[in-house]
Amino acid sequence: MDASKNVESTENSPPQKEARTEGARTEGAPNDDASSTELLLGCAELKRRRRRRGFAVLAGVLAAAIAVPVGVHLTGERGHEPSPRAGRDAARQQPVEAAEAVREARRTGKDVEVTARHTPDSTTWARPDGLLRTRTYSDTIRARVGGEWKPVDTTLQRVDGGYTPRAVNDPLLFSAGSADHPGSRGGAGEEDGGGRASRATVRTPLPGAGAVSPSSSDGTWTDLVRMTTGGHDLVVRWPGPLPEPLVNGPRALYQNVRPGIDLLLTARDGGYSHVLVVHTRQAAQDPLLDRLDYRLSSPSLSFTLDDATDVVSARDSTGEEFASSPTPYVWDSAGAVRATIGEPVPAPDPAVGSTALALPGLAGPQPGSHDAVLDASLDDDGVLGLDVDEELLADPETVYPVFIDPSFKGRKKNWTLLYAKYPGSSFYNGQNFNDGTNDARVGYESTTGGLSRSVFTFEYGSTLHGTKVQSATFRALQTYSWGCSSRQYNLYLTGAISSSSTWNKQPSWTRVLSSQTNGHGYKSGSCPDKWVAMDIKSAAQEASDKKWTALTLGLRAANESDTNAWKKFQANGESSPYVEVVYNRAPNEPTGSLMKTSPGGTCDTASPYLSIGKQDITFSSSASDADGNLKYLHLKVWRTGFASSPLHDADHATNSTGAMTPYTIPWSSFTHGATYTWSVYSKDAEGATSAWGPPHTTALCQFTVDHSAPNSPGVSSAAFPPPGDDGSTWSTSAFGTAGQFVFTPNGPAAGVKEYQYSFNTAFDKKALPDSANGGRAVVTLQPPHAGPSVLYVRSADSVGNISGVTKYLFNVRPSPQLDAAGDVTGDQVPDVYTIDPSGNLLLYAKTQGTDRLHFSMAAAYSAAGDGAALLDDGYWTDALISHNGDWLPGDGIQDLVARMPDGKLYVYPGDGYGGFDVGQRREMLLPGGAPATGALTQILSVGDATGDGRPDLLATAGSGLWAFTGYTGASFSGVTQLSGDDWSQRDLVQVDDVRGGAGLDLVYRTDTTGRIYLRQGKLAGAGTDLSSFAVQTAAEGGVDFLYGSAGWHSDDVPFVLGTPDVTGDGVPDVWAVRSDGNASVYLGSGTVRLGSTAMFNVVNTSVGTSWSGHTAIG
Repeated sequence: MDASKNVESTENSPPQKEARTEGARTEGAPNDDASSTELLLGCAELKRRRRRRGFAVLAGVLAAAIAVPVGVHLTGERGHEPSPRAGRDAARQQPVEAAEAVREARRTGKDVEVTARHTPDSTTWARPDGLLRTRTYSDTIRARVGGEWKPVDTTLQRVDGGYTPRAVNDPLLFSAGSADHPGSRGGAGEEDGGGRASRATVRTPLPGAGAVSPSSSDGTWTDLVRMTTGGHDLVVRWPGPLPEPLVNGPRALYQNVRPGIDLLLTARDGGYSHVLVVHTRQAAQDPLLDRLDYRLSSPSLSFTLDDATDVVSARDSTGEEFASSPTPYVWDSAGAVRATIGEPVPAPDPAVGSTALALPGLAGPQPGSHDAVLDASLDDDGVLGLDVDEELLADPETVYPVFIDPSFKGRKKNWTLLYAKYPGSSFYNGQNFNDGTNDARVGYESTTGGLSRSVFTFEYGSTLHGTKVQSATFRALQTYSWGCSSRQYNLYLTGAISSSSTWNKQPSWTRVLSSQTNGHGYKSGSCPDKWVAMDIKSAAQEASDKKWTALTLGLRAANESDTNAWKKFQANGESSPYVEVVYNRAPNEPTGSLMKTSPGGTCDTASPYLSIGKQDITFSSSASDADGNLKYLHLKVWRTGFASSPLHDADHATNSTGAMTPYTIPWSSFTHGATYTWSVYSKDAEGATSAWGPPHTTALCQFTVDHSAPNSPGVSSAAFPPPGDDGSTWSTSAFGTAGQFVFTPNGPAAGVKEYQYSFNTAFDKKALPDSANGGRAVVTLQPPHAGPSVLYVRSADSVGNISGVTKYLFNVRPSPQLDAAGDVTGDQVPDVYTIDPSGNLLLYAKTQGTDRLHFSMAAAYSAAGDGAALLDDGYWTDALISHNGDWLPGDGIQDLVARMPDGKLYVYPGDGYGGFDVGQRREMLLPGGAPATGALTQILSVGDATGDGRPDLLATAGSGLWAFTGYTGASFSGVTQLSGDDWSQRDLVQVDDVRGGAGLDLVYRTDTTGRIYLRQGKLAGAGTDLSSFAVQTAAEGGVDFLYGSAGWHSDDVPFVLGTPDVTGDGVPDVWAVRSDGNASVYLGSGTVRLGSTAMFNVVNTSVGTSWSGHTAIG
């Protein structure tokens, strides 16, 4: 049915002032699918373009989403291949970003699809009024195949090793049958016959695909399904050989797996469904049904069985669920399918060739069916056992065929049915009503006394966070009512659902959002199927304000004892319920580089601040709005410390480019010697506002007023331009190349006698102004290091008055040579990362020697979506970080290892410029026997310590010290628990060659004594034997050496971290951050011990930079 027809619309409420409250709520991941009954019956990148120099092993009865698995090749039919012309058109077509779509919508007066924002379950359009409209389904509607989006197509196609769906979101492979089964028509490799699955689809701990391996009971196991869910591989095996399947659409029918018993698999996006069809009473006597077994395995997931619901969950080492098998069921053919009167039931497909595919019972237990819950068990070998209900099989009233439904589903969630008849059973994602019901149900039906409620989850993406919702509507296709008499049902905002949701374990029913009263779906003509619409604006606004990741809504009848209130709704594909949100995005924060004073220049946020003399001060700013409805820039200027009595606080209209009319305040309004603060925010025509500018910082613009000194000078350079608002602009030449810098008086030229300047040190250089050229001075300089840099410049007059300092910030392009250990900018000097109090990752580039760190850059960005962008605050909050080594080998670039707030361990590939595109991160899997990554309390990247050519990692978990060795690009090849000591009161400092010429040494801090110790490692071949770090008696020399004397308690020195040599003496050094925020470098020593006092401070408040409140260094 066309979603645009027969829709009951709700009027939009007037816009409300956007709530600026922040919060968090996790409603779980978006849900997944339920397939069609008809089918069952037979029917721009950042400018920052970086250089690339130079598990308990049980798992998955659960089906994961579906695209041709890696290493699987099509055979036989070619599937849906685009025409040559379609291929050329697709090649020409680039994703349409939101800004481009808004412009085109305004030009044409029509909605324009924002194809760059496609997700598997949502579509976004730009409207002519500048607003965006996002429609998100509870089910998936498209899949990315071969780099482009295609409609979900679960039609099975022949591939090497079996059958796979044409267009789904994750790999799935059905068995092609066993060559030795009497029902197979051909051997392996035949186009229409058997075949074996490609080994490439599953990791090595699993037996070869298609293999028949010994079972603990009756001799053989055969691969039935191979799948991948969330990057984890799963295999489900059948206890015996399999015939070649009969394939029709998304279904594979394995006839006579045992006499009179068929097995039906149906591919879905997000998994597969499974039904065992027992045709006769005689077949029900088969020993197979004494206990129906399936064998489960995975290299990275483990299974648990919930005794209360018989739900099986597959979880990774952190406990996150990636797949589940809801409560298993059995039912007979006694029920009658309820359908809208006057609408034909789809006829069986004559091409199917099997009446089994047309059995009404495949539609699940209907009113009048006899059904029962099956008991399940899971043993230590990964065998899932189902006890089939003998009473139901033997009952003379049972109508054959009988259907047994141990259904399986991947991680993606979309909805669940809550069924009072079986209050402890899970019907998650529509499973157990059939081989995947398409019908969500609401209300009471008297035939079997079934009472139902249905709950749906909708992904609520970050593009909706912080928006002002203009309207929001829930729509569902109502396909059945008990009668034409109108009865009310209500739509609720609910809590999250999961595979363990049951009638007895329901989500919270938070509040009623809307209601409907109708009888749609009873009879074509008078009360036909119809899309219904309900207003959910309040819930959508709450989700936007609180940045929920999902919105969960539930349907239930107003009177749950009234049979006429029983309803059905479609729950699959583009017929599934959806929410549609029309919203206005707040304007962007003012552009930092365009927030200026004249004189003075660009906004200065760090002490020492620029100074302005006895001149009127003009303020200017500019901003942008993706919706195109920016109206004002609000300027506020106040004496620092007196924000309640501002000099100026008003809106200023913007022009077509987003710039405000410059506003001037006379010099007499400013007090000599005082410091002033100013800021600007954006406001659009809907009243939505941005945060105060400048962006990407909590600091505001400041300047000092000195009526006796010259103005702070202006500084510019074409060779070394400013980094830009997102930090993505780099010098035109690589590190090691000199370029010109231009100094200007920024006021009357006669007042400047000389310019004083320096890189990262005292003002040790001077330049004289050229009076014939407006007081300018041009100097040629070579920056001392690559990466984020700063040039300090100030003016002096003829009587010695000194202006405020101008800090000219710029990024020096790295040289083409490979990174040294700890170096991320290509200048061979180790650099350091920190996480600031707002949860942002910052890079400080170090100069060799005693120069301080003055300027950082944001080191993380995302190159996805509407062009690349810096990350929102908080991405790195509570992360553990460490950098030292090329973890993704072959490019010579240092990478970052991080244990993130989600409890997982990742490697972030370096881009060669000291930054990381978070979209390129890879999860690092730990071997069996390792602690959960979420339990790690410290991580230390130690490069290739063992000498095998692969990087290694030390970590602590609880009281234990662990070594993870031989990283392969996906997981580690080895894990060893090193500790005989208690590491709960110790900090890893460094693993490096501190002594010189010997093996690597372990340096650690113990908090019980406040001292630092060195443990000497033993050589082993080309590397170090890491087991020599386990206890001091195992170390070289058999004793730990005092390396840092008293005064290193964590209360005084929260962070202490080793670094490769930063001073040029060849000995590794140590970073230390004190509790007051001052950071220092301590000189390493290969013969005596670490310096007892700091060799030099690298950051402190005297240069306007403090690490107070920083949560990590690495």
